[in-house]
Amino acid sequence: MENTTDLSQYSWTWAPVAWEWWEILQLILAIVGILGNFLVMIVLLRPRHRRCATDTLIGALAVADFLTSIFIIPHQRVISLPDTPGGQFYCRIIHSSVLMWISICASIFTLTTISIERLAAVRYTSLHQVLFTHTRIPILIVALWILAFVINTFSLYVHFVEGGVCVTQFPSPDFQKFIGVSLFIIEYVVPIVIMITAHSMTLYSLRQQGQRSDQGQEPIASKLKEAQRRVLQMLLIVVIIFIVCWTPDQFGFLVFNIGVVDVSHLFSPLYRCFVVLAFANSCANPFIYAGRSPGFRKAFLQMFGGKSRHYGAHSVFADLIDDSNTTVNATNLGEIDKI
Repeated sequence: MENTTDLSQYSWTWAPVAWEWWEILQLILAIVGILGNFLVMIVLLRPRHRRCATDTLIGALAVADFLTSIFIIPHQRVISLPDTPGGQFYCRIIHSSVLMWISICASIFTLTTISIERLAAVRYTSLHQVLFTHTRIPILIVALWILAFVINTFSLYVHFVEGGVCVTQFPSPDFQKFIGVSLFIIEYVVPIVIMITAHSMTLYSLRQQGQRSDQGQEPIASKLKEAQRRVLQMLLIVVIIFIVCWTPDQFGFLVFNIGVVDVSHLFSPLYRCFVVLAFANSCANPFIYAGRSPGFRKAFLQMFGGKSRHYGAHSVFADLIDDSNTTVNATNLGEIDKI
């Protein structure tokens, strides 16, 4: 009789999706993120498409956000489960959502790398030609994913089965504080500082080039001023949306890890709202980067509008400054076009 009770206590028991407001929002964001990022992927990563470094990085960003959108789809949760390899796998991988956080982390790192690549394309062209080559970009993307995985490996050790349920328990309060502060710095503070710095330096470089081109080279000066406007807009959009989407979640997770609130905070309606807002960043990225590019819109229409599939010599993001009606022969302008 005792064995029967134990067996019943540690059997798999599932709870249906309650479809609370945050789960409905998650589903909507998941659908938007899957569709939006999938369209970016098929346009940028098609085999016959000539890609520049920016194209490949934005394609990698779309892949990370596409996976994130899949992982945020609401699904059934386990109420009770046995302490078996299958149960441990569920708690450490599924219940902890570690795969989702790895893809989110990879998205943040890729977003940050894009700002660095743009700066190098405008200000450090020689370095750009060395670092951001067709052979090194895939290696860089793989390295970003490896880093994202390593950073989130702690989740495999703090989530496990105990007493027939999944629990979250750190080895010590000090270790939890260390993890919380480290994640806050690596996933939030450092990316924001890098993105603001890189975009600001890019804008400053374009202004310098614009001042040098003002005398007797009106077409170049005009295009550089247009580049300044676009970069400034991109700076504001990227940084503001990233801060708005991630600040509540990052601070909410930080106060939990440093012991200000207990674990029930992670399942509160307020923190769930923070998480949903963070998910919105994965849906926004395709519209920020792809939707604002004339080259992307043209390539998209050519793919799905039944027009010619000849995309020209430029990559999708090479004509963020539309120079179709201007003939200019300038060395730096070719790099500026990649912004």
